[in-house]
Amino acid sequence: MSAKGFNLIKIGVLLLGFPVIAVYALIKSWTVYEYNYSYFPYVLAGMGLLLLLALLYAAAVALTGQMAKKSKNINGIFASTMILVAVGALLSTGVWSLIDKYVPPVISNATQDTITYEDIKEDYENRAIAHAELLSGFVEMNVQNGRLSPEKADIYREEGYGNKEVRELIANSFNSITWDGYDTFNGMLVNFANGGRLTVPVLMHLLFDERQDPWYGYNGYTGEGRGEENKNQPLRWSVLDLQGGAMTFSIDAGGLIPTDYNELLDWILPTLFDDGGMLETLLKSVDSAIASEELVGSPIYVAVDYAENTITISVQSSNGSRGVHDYMSMAWLNSNHLLMAVFSIFPVRNAFYIFGGLLALTGFALGAVRQKQYARSWR
Repeated sequence: MSAKGFNLIKIGVLLLGFPVIAVYALIKSWTVYEYNYSYFPYVLAGMGLLLLLALLYAAAVALTGQMAKKSKNINGIFASTMILVAVGALLSTGVWSLIDKYVPPVISNATQDTITYEDIKEDYENRAIAHAELLSGFVEMNVQNGRLSPEKADIYREEGYGNKEVRELIANSFNSITWDGYDTFNGMLVNFANGGRLTVPVLMHLLFDERQDPWYGYNGYTGEGRGEENKNQPLRWSVLDLQGGAMTFSIDAGGLIPTDYNELLDWILPTLFDDGGMLETLLKSVDSAIASEELVGSPIYVAVDYAENTITISVQSSNGSRGVHDYMSMAWLNSNHLLMAVFSIFPVRNAFYIFGGLLALTGFALGAVRQKQYARSWR
């Protein structure tokens, strides 16, 4: 067979190896890039790593090819084949073993132990979409409250993290809710402010216990009535701001009162809950009292609803109107650029773990072709 024929066979063998891995990685990377392209160049970290590994493998193919061609004996060609197979094994498992060992602590530090390496490994695509929504939600909140200019709303949405104003606002908002919020709480109870662990007794303690004064003297928030003259004053945040959203409690009023009084109950409660009634007046007073920064940190809104002998009490935070997610989500958003780099690595990692064996097979097949082409002796 001519040299051209052997070269065509070798090209065909090589196309069944690394290119298959690369194509799979590119396809599976699209979701991460599609939703988070504004995090360029972080979102291309995985593709950068793939390119580096491709160059290393191409260099190994070229060098072992030269070794086989010069040796012209079976032993030398076999040695070059083993080197190429070893390089393939290193790229398929060795590199990723190191990443699996050293990347998890980076993720834990960046997210304050709220996201693990295993979380991302099992669900990186949905994670990438959810974290993209954190950014878009943040932009929308702050366009609506005026912290970001409504006239430039389309620019903010298009540029996302690539916009300097958006990046600075994310950093300022996170610093504010951390320095003037989370860091001002005493003791360990504040660790229960996220998720479903915030019980009523813990909430009461965190709302009304004494807190430290913001000691950074920094205010990352300048909207909602805090004009230029107050922009350097710390802004306090309540525990509900750290949790985000609302806490809801339901009370079965019928179970609290003897059945003999049900008719009276059916008359009294609807009267209390009428628009402009006694309860609405009382709640306005409560809202006014707990809106005091000296008492709980930031405004908290109370709403009560009544239906079918059930009283529902909702306690709403003010972080949404201030354009800030809950504390944990703000920590994620503040580190989103690093997380995007991590997300982008997983499609490449998975591609090597799934198809990495092809590198060994194509390495052996390439060695057989080289042996047929170049070998003249056993020495």
